[in-house]
Amino acid sequence: MFTLLLRLQVRRRTRDLSAANERLGALNLELDRTVSELKRSLDEQHRLQDHIARIRKLESLGQLAGGVAHDFNNMIGVILGSVELAREELPPDSPASAELDEIRGAAERSAQLTRRLLAFARQQPASPQVLDLNDAVMGMVKMLRRLIGEHIELTVHPGDDLPPVFMDPSQIDQILTNLLVNARDAITGTGSIRIETTRHPLPAGAAAGAGGPGVLLAVRDDGCGMSPELVERIFDPFFTTKPQGEGTGLGLATVFGIVAQNKGTIQVESRAGKGTSFLVFLPARRSGEDPKTGIESGAPRP
Repeated sequence: MFTLLLRLQVRRRTRDLSAANERLGALNLELDRTVSELKRSLDEQHRLQDHIARIRKLESLGQLAGGVAHDFNNMIGVILGSVELAREELPPDSPASAELDEIRGAAERSAQLTRRLLAFARQQPASPQVLDLNDAVMGMVKMLRRLIGEHIELTVHPGDDLPPVFMDPSQIDQILTNLLVNARDAITGTGSIRIETTRHPLPAGAAAGAGGPGVLLAVRDDGCGMSPELVERIFDPFFTTKPQGEGTGLGLATVFGIVAQNKGTIQVESRAGKGTSFLVFLPARRSGEDPKTGIESGAPRP
């Protein structure tokens, strides 16, 4: 009798321990999920803080660059004007004409640099309008093919039923040109670049609000790729891995500034030796927005 009671007690205790163990297992799983969610939230918070810090840095440097560019542009205008006056004073067969042509060419290249600086500083006037992203991309393809050269294959994969975006068409041109040049320079010998567009919700980091309607413009290459340390710095103004005299370090900083100005965000996926993808997320124009201002009807104006 005692043995039977002992067995029953052991079985009861075993069931209680098993049930407690199951509850403990469930609590451990819930704790793991909570810890994982907290880690993701902290990682996202750090990424957003880095994004905000980069925007503030760009804004402060942009103000400085804009002031320098305006003054520099004025001096270039004087140089170009003086060159033209000097040419009028010289006979057509003067040996000095060639030297003046060199001066004019250098001044014009400098003027292009000031335009880049002004674009980086966002002091060039923008004229946003409602755009079909696919049309804007296809309108650039011919020029982009010439830009990257015959040794690189360029393919375009437009998405279906894209919502329109509201931005300056020249800014789309700047984004594509800078990203394609960056991709071209990352490819040694032959290679390929792929441009894609598709619907995609806005991720965290977009000023228009995460989860809102958006479009994705992706530029992918099979070039040399980048290390994580390099990816962290590529949007810094004046940072470049190119030899001295071959890069200004403003191309990707300009892209970052344009995307931020249009309330979007940009991400980079890259591995050394495995190529790079630049993912540009832009907010879609919502129905009811004013086609001239991009402001939704009934919404408070800034």
